[in-house]
Amino acid sequence: MTLCQTIFVELGRKEATFFGMPKLPLVQIPHHPSGGARPGEHREDAEIAIEPVRQILTDADTGEQAGAGASGAEARAAE
Repeated sequence: MTLCQTIFVELGRKEATFFGMPKLPLVQIPHHPSGGARPGEHREDAEIAIEPVRQILTDADTGEQAGAGASGAEARAAE
């Protein structure tokens, strides 16, 4: 499983496929420059990722992919 900012998901998927891991679960987190983040913003990102990470770690089908949208929406499949 990899945490991946939304703008890098397509690249992450291509690289995972290139390296022989096409079903690598990518959990999407919002993109924003780290240097310009407002206080607490990274905490929000972590909270957004908790449920998709839990689902991936406890899912019997390890090929299952999950992600969260930049808006903090509920987990959805990232393909």
